[in-house]
This record gives sequence, structure tokens and C-alpha cells, in this order.
Amino acid sequence: MPRTLSAAEIDELFATARQWRSRVLVRAMEVEHDTNWTTERGDILHANAGDWWVIDGDNRWSVAGSIFRETYQRIRGNQFRKTATVSAVPMSEAFTVRTLEGVASGGPGDWLVRNASGECWPVTGPEFERRYVQI
Repeated sequence: MPRTLSAAEIDELFATARQWRSRVLVRAMEVEHDTNWTTERGDILHANAGDWWVIDGDNRWSVAGSIFRETYQRIRGNQFRKTATVSAVPMSEAFTVRTLEGVASGGPGDWLVRNASGECWPVTGPEFERRYVQI
């Protein structure tokens, strides 16, 4: 059973975390209606009208509208780049973490990513390596 990370455990994990930035362009569009969506691991999360769908290949996730506007830059059309840096740590065991969209799970080899406002989310190991570069 995955361990649910407490706020104190998350703070301890990120005490010496490195900084990363995104290296990929994504497509994005505004969420029109409240809806549930499913992560790669089968977690059911929630997007609100006014949030944004961020689409990277076959992967899609929601980002709160205010966070999207603060952390993504339009490149052209519906292509965007995430401009905000994040902290990230590799995980060695299964875990769950509360996100703005619901409870998300990760496994050994995944990364736990945290933005400047403290929100955390899991990213699979291969996707993290493809999307992020250390700064």
C-alpha cells in the first residue's frame, strides 16, 4: 500500500532538493466544464471550468487557471512553455500526495515535483527525464 506523504515529510524531502526547469513545449486549452480525469496510474483527479488542459504527446493533465497564467508562456497559437522552475526529488517507494486536483500516486523511480507555492505532484521517471533539465 502506498504511503501518504505528510506536509512534514514533504518538507524534509525537499530540504536539499535541486531546481529544475521544463525543456518541452506543450499544447494547452482552457477547461470548459468541471470534469474528472484519470492519470497514467489510474488516479481520478478533478479539473474545474477555467483551469487549463496541458497536453504533452499522449499525456494530459489539468493546471489551475491562476497557476497556469503565472507559470506558462504562450509561444505561438496553442503552444506554451512552462517558465517557472520547480524542485524535484526521486522517490524510492510507492507514495500518494494530495494535489489541487485530488490525491495522486507515484511509485519507486518516480519523481515528486514541487512548485514555488508548495503544490506537489508525481511524475514518472521516464517522463521527468524527458521533460526537465537541472539548473
